[in-house]
Amino acid sequence: MVSPPMAADPTTTDLLNLARLYVSEGDAERLVGWIAWRTGRNQAMAGDRPAIDRLELAVSNWLTDEQRRQLLRWLADRLPRGLSPVPD
Repeated sequence: MVSPPMAADPTTTDLLNLARLYVSEGDAERLVGWIAWRTGRNQAMAGDRPAIDRLELAVSNWLTDEQRRQLLRWLADRLPRGLSPVPD
């Protein structure tokens, strides 16, 4: 019997929706790099794909649930105000 696909985590979905609305491709790449740095990963592990897909992989696989919630709060505060998604 084949298991049904797992539903996407709502926090991950919200994060990606915010990114699609507010984040440029360059900022998405910087955000992937920042997540990689913060989690001790090699950014190349996100593969060779569009920036938003790399971001989805990083958010889904490299962050804990709590880290995703914290990132969502951070982005929800900064992005609508036109601020960079990556800390200075």
